[in-house]
Amino acid sequence: MSPLRTGFRYGLVAVVIALVADLRYLLITPGDLPNWILTVIETFRTQAALAAFLFLSILAALRVRPVRVEADVPYRSLLLRDGALAATVVSVMAGLALLVATGLNSTVLADNVRAYASDAAPYILEYNAKVAGRLDEPPPLPPVGEIEAGLQPPEPRDVGRSLANLVLRSILLGTVGAIVGALRGSFGKRGDAGEDAPPRSGAAEGTPGA
Repeated sequence: MSPLRTGFRYGLVAVVIALVADLRYLLITPGDLPNWILTVIETFRTQAALAAFLFLSILAALRVRPVRVEADVPYRSLLLRDGALAATVVSVMAGLALLVATGLNSTVLADNVRAYASDAAPYILEYNAKVAGRLDEPPPLPPVGEIEAGLQPPEPRDVGRSLANLVLRSILLGTVGAIVGALRGSFGKRGDAGEDAPPRSGAAEGTPGA
């Protein structure tokens, strides 16, 4: 599959993950979830989403196969190029979804985010207090107001920061895709380097006899 097509396929999954992570308050009600699940969601949702983007970028780089082969270009270089492109497409699509979600959260959906923060903070504090009660020397617990403040919607200026993160994330994941492509060319199956490689454009089928 071509790098753009492969990246788009896995990028769609990344878009869904990004939207679910940033618009979760439209899907869940704090009182309907166990406190520990709610706390885990709010504590690790960003890390889990970034890990998912990395995983999808690696998968895209592993699944891609060059379809436009140039003469005198090593197949390993083509895998490196297309792996980087596929992973970058995944990252850009996820970044655009996060950019849109940040814009919505900071404007038209800001009141929904504040309402969710107000509802979720007491449940998170209740779970933290329960865990602290099991410790011999529990750390000081943040007050409910501090927890609620951490769940507040982003500011409109954070859209610019999200755009900068999109660029940095694309560079990082594109580099990861390039590394995966290079490793495929070096340590992959023999077919990746020759037998399964598509025929080079302009290459002669055989050598004419003298």
